[in-house]
Amino acid sequence: MNFSSTFLLSKSIANCNKSRLLFLQSAKRFSTHSAIAKHKNGSAKPINVDILGTWDSRTELPLELESSINYGKPIPQILTSSVGTHSIQGRRSYNEDRFVVKELRPNLLYFSVFDGHGGSECADYCYRHMEDHLTFWLDRLSVSDIEHAIDAAFLEVNNSFARWWAYHGKATSNVPGTTATISLLHKNMDLYIGHVVGLAISLVYDCMFFLPYVLQSCFFLKGDSRAMLCRGGVARRLTTDHCPSLLAEKTRIEQSQGKIIVDDVGRAMVNGRLAMTRSIGDLELKPFGVTAVPDVRKVKIKHGRDAFLVLTTDGINCVMSDQEICDVVQRTEDPAEAAHCLTDAALHYSSEDNATAIVVPLGSWGNNTTSASIFYSFGRSMTDSSRFS
Repeated sequence: MNFSSTFLLSKSIANCNKSRLLFLQSAKRFSTHSAIAKHKNGSAKPINVDILGTWDSRTELPLELESSINYGKPIPQILTSSVGTHSIQGRRSYNEDRFVVKELRPNLLYFSVFDGHGGSECADYCYRHMEDHLTFWLDRLSVSDIEHAIDAAFLEVNNSFARWWAYHGKATSNVPGTTATISLLHKNMDLYIGHVVGLAISLVYDCMFFLPYVLQSCFFLKGDSRAMLCRGGVARRLTTDHCPSLLAEKTRIEQSQGKIIVDDVGRAMVNGRLAMTRSIGDLELKPFGVTAVPDVRKVKIKHGRDAFLVLTTDGINCVMSDQEICDVVQRTEDPAEAAHCLTDAALHYSSEDNATAIVVPLGSWGNNTTSASIFYSFGRSMTDSSRFS
């Protein structure tokens, strides 16, 4: 090879290296400036997607790019297919629980549980029509008014059920009703909870200090349907039990000429019939202060700490505390298994009611996995035996 050929080859290699360097610089500049975070005041700040970081969890949720860029941290995309659900009839002869998991529109997920009483007609009606009323009001209000849309949807579904019952209802003095707990997850970050829930009482026998023949009977008051967030391994309840013993609820009932009557097992009942002060349906008690106006709140999801959202009915809540529910879910591998384990645990703990669970995985799913040991209650196991059943 002569000198001229060697010079041309060296020049060609240099040109290739220069072109490659220019391409890498261009690609880096494009990667950095193509991700723009938009702030509320209208300003925009470039974000390098490569420095957003990662989250450590057992789920393989895809990245929600738009939200991750806007918030400057990785935000997982929650899919309806990743949500675990399960509902069982339990020891009842019929199931009055209903639940829904659905994407109402892009970037808006809808989860709901309805626990019927006095018949399944009202829970069935909410199961079929609540999302229609939500969609109606969401179409007419801005994104910032989701809380108002939930409030209006609850009232409208109660009114429309009253009209439906007038034409299709049974000729009975007592109209069926239902508790309702719904959640709307907007852009995988903003969680809205609306609920009207009541109260149930469970009789549990437990052993004191494991002394032989010493039993104590206790009444545990639990809500009919609840929403709970697991944050940092600790249960955080998102709903309030609307019971007649609460001062604000009691005052409203009494100002509407209703009466709070305590029965033989210690339950405070509206007019001696209903152990809740808010519900959908129960039309004969609406003039006495029982309302369908929900409690509505907004919670900002922290995917770095929040592992999952759980919606449950009283078949689970009557026999398990919030933290026990949280611990059971943390021992499971996926949300579907978690929902099944919750209903199975309710049966093991002698739940007499229908049991329903919805488990929604969030960014920290699996980060706070607890010991694989199983919680065991001597008293609960005894109530499941023939001697105490």
